[in-house]
Amino acid sequence: MNEHKYSDSHWMGSWIASQTYFDGKFAEDQFKDQTIRMIIRPHAFGSKIRLKFSNLYGSEPAVFGKVTAALAAKDGETVPGTGRQVTLNGQFTIVIPAGKEIFTDPVDLEVKEHVDVAVSVYVPELTRTSTWHFSPPRSTYVAGGNHSDDSNADSFRKKIHSYYWLSGMEVLKQGEHFRVIVALGDSITEGSTSTPDANHRWPDIFFERLRREHPTLPVSVLNAGIVGNQILKNGPEVGLPIGGERVLSRLERDLFSHSGITDVIFLEGINDIGLGNATANQIIEGMKAVATRAHKKGLRIFAGTLPPFGGAGYYSQEKELVRQEVNSWIRTNEVFDGIIDFNTALADPQYPEQLLPVYDFGDHLHPCDAGFKALADCIPLSLFIKSDLVCPNTSGFNKQ
Repeated sequence: MNEHKYSDSHWMGSWIASQTYFDGKFAEDQFKDQTIRMIIRPHAFGSKIRLKFSNLYGSEPAVFGKVTAALAAKDGETVPGTGRQVTLNGQFTIVIPAGKEIFTDPVDLEVKEHVDVAVSVYVPELTRTSTWHFSPPRSTYVAGGNHSDDSNADSFRKKIHSYYWLSGMEVLKQGEHFRVIVALGDSITEGSTSTPDANHRWPDIFFERLRREHPTLPVSVLNAGIVGNQILKNGPEVGLPIGGERVLSRLERDLFSHSGITDVIFLEGINDIGLGNATANQIIEGMKAVATRAHKKGLRIFAGTLPPFGGAGYYSQEKELVRQEVNSWIRTNEVFDGIIDFNTALADPQYPEQLLPVYDFGDHLHPCDAGFKALADCIPLSLFIKSDLVCPNTSGFNKQ
C-alpha cells in the first residue's frame, strides 16, 4: 500500500467485531468452496475504506480466493454496481497467517449513513473455523461456490449468524478532527438479545442519538462487546470459550489497535460476579487496571454501573452484595474520567435488585430493545460534546 498518498489523512474506525475462540457448539466448523456474506453497520462515512481480518486463533493460514465489499440491500442482496474487489498488497488472493491480523489495501467505496456494507468472502479450500465473533444480532448468508460478485442473493440459501475472520472496517478521513468512542463490554454491550437485523444494540442507538442531536459532529461508536466476557477470567476458564479473552488481555487488540480512538465506555463485571465468582475487591482492582492502561494511551474512559440481575440463572444474595459494593465504588471512584449510571437506567425502583420488567428480555439479566434504548438514552452527551475533538494519531489526549 502506498502510504505516502494518504499522509494528510487519517483512518477512522467505522465498525469492529471483537474476535473470540471458536466453539463448535454454535458455529459452522469449516468452510470449503463457499462464499460467506457478512453485513456490517458503518458508524463513520467516506469514499475510501479498508477492512480488517483476524486469524488470531488459527493454527494454519486462512486463504480467501476472493473478497468483495458492496453496499448492502435487503436479505443478503447488494446494490448493483457498488461491488468492489478487495486486495492485500495488490494481490486478489488474501492470506492471513496463523495468529495474525491484517488490514487490506484501501478500497474505493462510498460508505453512507443508514446504508449497510456487505463483505463477501470466498473460501476455496477446506478451512476450519478458528477466529470469529459469535453473536451479533445480524444475519450472515452462505452460498456454495464463488458468488462474491453476485448482487442478488439467489445462491445465498443458507442464513446463519456470526462474523467469520472479519474484525473491522475503517474509513479514510481527509484532515478532519473527530471522536471515536469504543463501547467495551460483555453481552449487554454486544446487544445479543436485541432484535436481529434491526441495529437496536445500545451503541447503535447511542450513535444515532449523537448524530440526531449533533449532526455536524464527526463521531463513531465502535462495539467491542463479547458475550460472556469478563474482566478477570478468560472464557475457557469458566467453560465458555465464546466468552473470549478477559478484558485485561484483549485491551491492546480490541481497543488500542483501532485507529483514532479517543474515548471508552466501559461496562463489565457482572459475569465476573455470576460466572467467575470474583470478589468486589478483585473486580475493583481489575477496573483500576483497565482505567490506568487506557489513560497511559491518552484515552478518556467512563465506567458504567452494573445493572441488576435479580432472578437470573446465576443470581444469589451473596452475589448481589458484590454488585452493590462494586457499584458503590464506581459511583465514588476517582480513577475513571466519569461514570454512566446504567444501573439506575434499568433497575425497577420498587425492586432495585431486578430489571424493570419492561426492559427485561426475559432472562432477568439481558435487556430487550426498550432496555437497550434506555441505556443509550441515559448517557450524558455532554461527556462527548463539551470536549474539543482531537485528531487521531497525535501524541495523546488530555484528561478532562
